Amino acid sequence: MMPTKNQFWENEVGKNGAKAGTFERKAFVTGLTPDGRPIIKFTGETIPSKKIYIHVKNYTPEVGDMVMLIGDVIIGGWRSVE
Repeated sequence: MMPTKNQFWENEVGKNGAKAGTFERKAFVTGLTPDGRPIIKFTGETIPSKKIYIHVKNYTPEVGDMVMLIGDVIIGGWRSVE
């Protein structure tokens, strides 16, 4: 049986002493580069990252989106419903 994300984190990542956020990270899109790549700010940080991250092809970033990264790739984003 496949473990849930939380079970994996607790059983595998947690016991190996990895810091939270080394595998999976969440951030917000704070801006876009001229070619449409997102500029992101990680949760818990005060300034946006200087690194420009790539994203999967089927996701089009917009300012304000919450995004999830695995490694250095944005795998998806969620827009707030107002």
